[in-house]
Amino acid sequence: MPHGTEGYRLVLFASPEDPSAVRDLMAGVTGIHPTDAMQWVARAPGVWPRPLSQDEAKRLLDGLFDLGVPAEARRADLFPKLTPPRTIHIAACLDEGFRVGGLRGEPTHWVPWDRVEVIAAGRVEVPDEFRDVHPPSWVSAATSGLRAILRKPQSQARRRRATRIMHEPRGEVLLVRRDPMICFRVIENQMNYAYLGEGLRPSASENFPLLLKDLRDRATGAYITPTTESLLEGGPAEDWAFASSQALIDYATLRLLWSWYRKDRDADRHTTS
Repeated sequence: MPHGTEGYRLVLFASPEDPSAVRDLMAGVTGIHPTDAMQWVARAPGVWPRPLSQDEAKRLLDGLFDLGVPAEARRADLFPKLTPPRTIHIAACLDEGFRVGGLRGEPTHWVPWDRVEVIAAGRVEVPDEFRDVHPPSWVSAATSGLRAILRKPQSQARRRRATRIMHEPRGEVLLVRRDPMICFRVIENQMNYAYLGEGLRPSASENFPLLLKDLRDRATGAYITPTTESLLEGGPAEDWAFASSQALIDYATLRLLWSWYRKDRDADRHTTS
């Protein structure tokens, strides 16, 4: 069994019309239990969780082709790695490219627009918080100290003093450049939008779509994910909602692989025509 950077990573780009057939194929080739295989198939499209040997990858691709499921296998050492993304706080969309600034605004990175590979945006769920809004009295503090000494649980007592702080989902966008591959992340409420100049709006929630539109309009050769388009066009919330930042990264990785797959497929068609 291949490990580390050896072997191949299998990617399914669509949900299969016959999940049970794909389940049987995966179980038969890899030896995984059919129940585990079905759990993964139910989450398709996606990336198979472990590297495969060349023979396994070939057998799976042949079987998926017969089942009409778009898929590919890439060498594990050539598989795109978007983690950890570089979270940036100062940037500007200029005519020549995307300029990233440091903490004092000094230029630290430059991305020509023709080097932008993928733009993937969405709104990410932010967990609620529980905060103590009133300091405990000296009696409560003494009791808490005694409980700590006696190692008695305090979670219920703390929860009674805490107030739930609810958070709205926040916008995030990943910009993936090539040569070299780097993934930049912009978080809606952690970004300085000063480059907008006279177009600057009062709130981050108003400025974030302006940045996103700038990225989409200027990076004309980039693959713009469906979630990005839906977010900009005011589509249904479920089209661009993500449970976590990692979920958005996983989605961007899959869309990047899809863009490569599509380019390779179009190139093959052009060659054979």
